[in-house]
Amino acid sequence: MREFAFTVTYEEGVDDLVDVFIRNPGLSSYTRSCHVTGNTMWRVDNVSGPREALSAYDRALDRLSRCSSLRGIGGCEMDFEYETLESHPNGRVIYSRQSEGEGCRSIPYLASEYLGDGLLLHAKQRGDAYRWQILADDDAAMSEVYAELERNLLDGLTLELDRVEHGPEWPDRDPTPAELPAEQRAAVELAVEYGYYEQPRQASLQEIASAEDIPTSTLQYRVTRAEAWLAKAYLRDGTPPSNRAPLASSS
Repeated sequence: MREFAFTVTYEEGVDDLVDVFIRNPGLSSYTRSCHVTGNTMWRVDNVSGPREALSAYDRALDRLSRCSSLRGIGGCEMDFEYETLESHPNGRVIYSRQSEGEGCRSIPYLASEYLGDGLLLHAKQRGDAYRWQILADDDAAMSEVYAELERNLLDGLTLELDRVEHGPEWPDRDPTPAELPAEQRAAVELAVEYGYYEQPRQASLQEIASAEDIPTSTLQYRVTRAEAWLAKAYLRDGTPPSNRAPLASSS
């Protein structure tokens, strides 16, 4: 299999929904599932961020569904509808369905048209960058898709090819417990059981190690390694560092 990765960058003011991401650097979304036919695309996206940013996202999404003059990134007319499958203070799960008219269509449509069936698509959005990854057969060629997009991109959008790889590491936002070494998983389970991650903290690692008759250095090492693995697995999305949300300064 081959992976094609590329990024579409938006100037502010071109797309109302993308503007919400540009103005709220802590907001991000990634594709859980994406399917496309010759007429329709439907997808499920996970969106996460601060409450204020999510409220702005909700309002923009609602306006988008009621707009009668929507256009895709290639400029053709588009119909759009959505449903919120899950909502919580720091995230949303959004189902959306869209169809586009004749002309230069959006990335999933073009990929399906030129590369055929059997594609897997993954998208990540943060700030002004919308990053796509497409997994296709070894003999697939994206040149026609790139050429079609570059000829028809709306003003204010730029397209950049990131890489083409054989045998890629496909994004997995749902790491399984089996991937974490047993001793590290056990250490994290102890930390959770004793309230190490509660606010306020109910027990220190030293206290947990003493209660379980484990060397403190051993427990500290295993918990640290497990936390590092979990953080890297969660953020395994390829988002450029320049698009990360800035850290708030402490008061």
